[in-house]
Amino acid sequence: MKTKKIIALLCTFAMVFCTSVSAFAAENADWPQFLGSPVASGLTAAQTPQSAAGAELVWTDKHTVTSEYNGIKFENNACGTPIAVGNYLYFTVSDGRLLKLEAKTGKVAASTACQNIPAYFSQIAYGNGKIYVPQQTLTGVRVSAFDADSLALVWQSDEITHGTAVQQISSPITYYNNHIYFGTYTQDMTTYAYTSGVYACIDTNTGKAAWQQPTDTAGYYWNGGTVVGNTIAVADTSGNITAFSLTDGTKISSVFAGGPISSTLCYAEGRIYASLKSGSVYSAKADTNGKIYGSTALKSSTLGNNITSSPVVYNGRLYVAGGGYGATTPFSVLDAATLKTIYQIQGVKSQASPLITTAYAADGNKKQVSIYLTNYGTADQDGNFTKDSSCVYVIHDSEGQTKASYETLFTPAIAQSSSQSLTPSKDGMLYYFNDSGTMFAIGKKAPLASPKTGETPIASGVVIFAISGAAILFLKKKIK
Repeated sequence: MKTKKIIALLCTFAMVFCTSVSAFAAENADWPQFLGSPVASGLTAAQTPQSAAGAELVWTDKHTVTSEYNGIKFENNACGTPIAVGNYLYFTVSDGRLLKLEAKTGKVAASTACQNIPAYFSQIAYGNGKIYVPQQTLTGVRVSAFDADSLALVWQSDEITHGTAVQQISSPITYYNNHIYFGTYTQDMTTYAYTSGVYACIDTNTGKAAWQQPTDTAGYYWNGGTVVGNTIAVADTSGNITAFSLTDGTKISSVFAGGPISSTLCYAEGRIYASLKSGSVYSAKADTNGKIYGSTALKSSTLGNNITSSPVVYNGRLYVAGGGYGATTPFSVLDAATLKTIYQIQGVKSQASPLITTAYAADGNKKQVSIYLTNYGTADQDGNFTKDSSCVYVIHDSEGQTKASYETLFTPAIAQSSSQSLTPSKDGMLYYFNDSGTMFAIGKKAPLASPKTGETPIASGVVIFAISGAAILFLKKKIK
């Protein structure tokens, strides 16, 4: 009887182990849009580099467009924010191309013409086998869909227009359940006020607009959506947070967060979180029907100024950056339930949204996560950037931690500014570009070779399963 119990335990252990490996593999999904997923924004389970000693530059790829002003020629940043799908990296170049690169080598796998790409903030997305690219014409905004394998054009949407002013796009495209969602804006070039906008949904099977919701009081600049049950919630530049029905665009509920917002919302642990440009974080409860309860609203203390970083929440802690253009806001860690500040890191100034890997989080290390951010960068009066401009920081944080633990993971050879958030691939590579137009791919250093034993290494899961199987056979023989 005792032997049979041991066999049962071994079988259970083998199944649990294999199940956990499968679950882990499933978690290591692609990064198909800004912040990865509209239902778990900013989180990845990829095993990314943990320290400068364990990281290395794998490849670089420079793309610039030469412009001229008052007879002086200069190079412009020309890359769009990359996405990682399968073994490939996709991004746009503002000279009118969509590129597909081998993620591990940077080698161009495919390229196609795509005109009218936004010059600075081209936030593409993948889903339903297609790559969705925003385009800005002389009359409005449209989206083109390309086959992810061949980059052949599949469809091109009608233009999104509203009023007499030309709509523009800097909003990330959000893909969810065979639809894409995005916002547009118009801006008064004298006051820089956002004067109108449209939040729109397109059916990715047909390229036809499913619905549009215009506004004449604000726009959608860096404002991206987050899925809340059967709705998508988005903030406009005035600070109104609205939940629209995913299917028909009906306004389900709306609250005012207290000031302008130019970032993507986060929905986690039953609450919506928004970072305000005035320097604080707003939060309110929301249910899966899209009802936002303004009476439950919380607001943090002022963390700094001009925050455009999107907040990311994990395990009861909220992470948000600051310190972009015109800002000196430090990186902040807050209690997600109360919005009380736990600690700040004055040495990390970033306009990026945090990228968090949960791959190494365990009970034994108090669910420690690693958080990645780019340094925005500073220049002197002559326009020369400091050496650490656009470097990448890695921050380590865990349950109960109240003091900073971080280091510089990578410093590019070309000093420039960067407002880019990092993109991970499922095998743990990190990608971003700075304003020199250079894309950087950072990976883990290969481990030192083990002494040769003449044996072919096999996966640890197979080893454990094999050992368990051998033990079971042996014990069965003993029973007989």
